[in-house]
Amino acid sequence: MSAPIRKVAVAGATGNTGPTVIEILHTSGFEITALTRSADKTKSLLGPEIKVVEVDYLSHDSLVPALRGHDAVVVCGVGILPEQINLIDAAIAAGVSRFIPADFASDLTIPLHRELNINKDKVITEEYLQKHESSISRTSIRTGPLLDFCLSRGVLIHMKERSITLFDSGDKRFSTTTMPTASVAIVAVLKTGDKSKNRAFKVQDIVTTQNRLLELGKEVTLGAEWTVKPASTAEMAKKASEALKADPNNRMAAMMQKAVGVFGQEYTSDFGEADNAELGIRMMDEVQLKELLKKFA
Repeated sequence: MSAPIRKVAVAGATGNTGPTVIEILHTSGFEITALTRSADKTKSLLGPEIKVVEVDYLSHDSLVPALRGHDAVVVCGVGILPEQINLIDAAIAAGVSRFIPADFASDLTIPLHRELNINKDKVITEEYLQKHESSISRTSIRTGPLLDFCLSRGVLIHMKERSITLFDSGDKRFSTTTMPTASVAIVAVLKTGDKSKNRAFKVQDIVTTQNRLLELGKEVTLGAEWTVKPASTAEMAKKASEALKADPNNRMAAMMQKAVGVFGQEYTSDFGEADNAELGIRMMDEVQLKELLKKFA
């Protein structure tokens, strides 16, 4: 059995998920090093209790000493490639035992999801880690759309504007997870040691539909008038494909493809039982979901 994981380096400390992951890892007793491109910005965001190390994600010589002495690397907000491959190589050179890639996403065991352009870099990273299993173990966390982040951006449902872009019928069931729950999942897999080696875990706060979100949103904003904008995932898939052929880095096309990956009828977005019980994570009920929606209203 390998030694317990105690010291964790988090890459992408100032991204959308980084601060939450760092806070929950820290309060759970792990010794944290926040890797960042800008130490001053990160120190002001995270506070004095978190060690901050400035690195160049494109430099092996910068990353290896920063990672030496750590038991695990958790990647949150850095660019996927080539930075994440560089991190894996540096982690191996530094003697790190566990790597958790930037993988809060759909279930990449499903071929259709692996074929989406938005998941291309994640698939390459996963395959690279599999190829190096003898040198470093890996664990992936699948979450579906990050619920609180999406609500803050008016995605899934726009509570402030009282509007929703309803994809197809609005009845597609999908798993969704908050950033704190995703962070708790990371803590859980790091604490289970060898049991979580070279595995992917699916975690969810709730399984819902856009129509149900709209119903709950109307209950939260009693009497408010709502705007419903219909959208076809088939049309979006076609437009995204054409745009990505012309420009693989087209951000609007990437956003459309993300929506298709969740709401397109041919894509599996409901995790079913997921792995919550194994990780000791309770699911959210609709009373808690309403409270969360209210925060963004």
